[in-house]
Amino acid sequence: MPGHPVFAALYDLCQRPAARILDPWRHRVAGGAEGRVLEVGVGTGLNLPFYPMDRVVRLVGLEPDPHMGRRAAARARRLGLPLELVAAPAEEIPFASGSFDTVVATHVFCTVVDPRRALAEVFRVLRPGGMFRFLEHVRASDERAARWQDRLTPVWRRVAAGCHPNRPTAEEIEAAGFLLDELEHFDMPGAGLAKPHIWGVARRPGPTEPGGGQE
Repeated sequence: MPGHPVFAALYDLCQRPAARILDPWRHRVAGGAEGRVLEVGVGTGLNLPFYPMDRVVRLVGLEPDPHMGRRAAARARRLGLPLELVAAPAEEIPFASGSFDTVVATHVFCTVVDPRRALAEVFRVLRPGGMFRFLEHVRASDERAARWQDRLTPVWRRVAAGCHPNRPTAEEIEAAGFLLDELEHFDMPGAGLAKPHIWGVARRPGPTEPGGGQE
């Protein structure tokens, strides 16, 4: 579904207060990318300054919202980055299987319509042994907090562009067939229902590993 130009215009402004905390994590996500790289949900391009272009041979940004995409394109031009923008949802990535060495996602799987289908697509377009690097906010580990997330999600998603604060994204990544090589949890101060965060690196199994033959 196309986004709204006002939301796209305000998005960067709303992100600025959190930049001091989130930018080091964005650097950890994008800074480890290499080879042929796909960023799912590139948004306005907040991760673009952190890509190591000496190790990236191709950089593709997937973004279904044209208003966000235009801002990402403008940011890429300012940075002098050869970003290829593709207008498509995460559930329908228009690339052949094994097309990428690295897939990056930050604050994406809270809003996709079908996270399981989207993760299956990420798995598919990664080569065996390829990396999925992510930063997401997730369901609280404390059950009382998680129940509050469940109660308030119907309202939250309407005012936060479809965001679901109660998704168990780490578990869904594993269920999609990925091997979790690194996973860290941290709290984002002042983030309300979106406070619990995860940063991690998952890997599509190689040909000799269990699950390595999946498509």
